[in-house]
Amino acid sequence: MILRAERVTLGYGRRPVVHEVTLDITEGGVGLIGESGSGKTTLARAFLGLLTPMSGNIWYGDQTLKKADLRKFRKDVQPVFQAEALDPRMRIGTSIAEALPRGSRPGAKQRVAELLEQVGLDPGLAARRPHQLSGGQRQRVVIARALAVDPRLLILDEPTSALDVTVQARILDLLASLDAERLLITHNLAVVERLCRTSHVLFAGRVVESGPTRDLLANPAHPYTRALRDAVPRLGGPPPEATGRAEAVPAGTGCPFRLRCPLAVPECERAPEPRDVESRQVACHRAEDVLAGASGGPVT
Repeated sequence: MILRAERVTLGYGRRPVVHEVTLDITEGGVGLIGESGSGKTTLARAFLGLLTPMSGNIWYGDQTLKKADLRKFRKDVQPVFQAEALDPRMRIGTSIAEALPRGSRPGAKQRVAELLEQVGLDPGLAARRPHQLSGGQRQRVVIARALAVDPRLLILDEPTSALDVTVQARILDLLASLDAERLLITHNLAVVERLCRTSHVLFAGRVVESGPTRDLLANPAHPYTRALRDAVPRLGGPPPEATGRAEAVPAGTGCPFRLRCPLAVPECERAPEPRDVESRQVACHRAEDVLAGASGGPVT
C-alpha cells in the first residue's frame, strides 16, 4: 500500500462533496470511475496533499500525510495532468528540467533527452514550445516531467480525454510499460480496464462499488456501475438508453442513486452500507438482483 484514504470527507468551504471514502492504492493500478461531479478529482487532490480532509485521514505508508516527510512524498507521488498543464511560454526541455532533483541539474540536458526517449519522443523536441507539439506529444511531455523524479506512484487525471483514438492507444501502451504504480481518474471504462487491476466506482461523492476491474465491468453489482457500462456505445449495436433523472439524493437521506435507479424500492430510503457480494464490496440493497440481471421494477 502506498496511499490510503480512511473515512475521508472532503469539501469546499463547509459543503462536503466526498463522503467518508475509504480505499487503498495498491499494486496493479487502481481506477476511480464515475461521471463528472462524482468526486474523483477532489479525491485525487486530497491524495496529492492539495486538499485537507474535513474529517478522516490520508495515509502515506504508516504515517498520515500531515506528519509525513513531504520531500519524500513529492518524489514518490507525482501527478500527471492533461497536456494543457504545460507553461506555453517555456520550452519543453526547460519544463522537464525544472522538475529534476537539484543534484541532477549539471547533467540536466542529457537526463531530459533520456526522459523524452523513454516516452517515445525525439530529444530534439526539447527546444520547442508546447504550441509546436501535437496533443499526443504534449501529453507525453507531461508524463516525462512526472517521471523526472522516479516516482513510485503516478496519479493520472483523465490523461487521454483530449486525444484521438490512435494517440490514446500509444499513450496507454506507454503507461502500461512504466514501472510506477497508477491511480487513474477517468470515466473511460476501456482505459481503466486496460490499466487498473482494481477499481472504485464513485457516485455523488460515495464509493458505491469496489473490486477487481474485470468483475466490475463484466458483471456489475450496483445499478450505477451497470448504467455506466451500458452507456458505452457499441459499434453496430443500439444506442445507449438514458439513465433517468440526473440529480442525486442529498447526503443522509438514503441511497444517493435511488432517484435514478430502475430497481429502487422503499428499503432504499435507508442508506446502504458497503458489504461483500461475490468478489467485490457494494453499497446497494439489491446487489444480488443486479448480478442476477434484474431489468427494473420492485421485487415482490
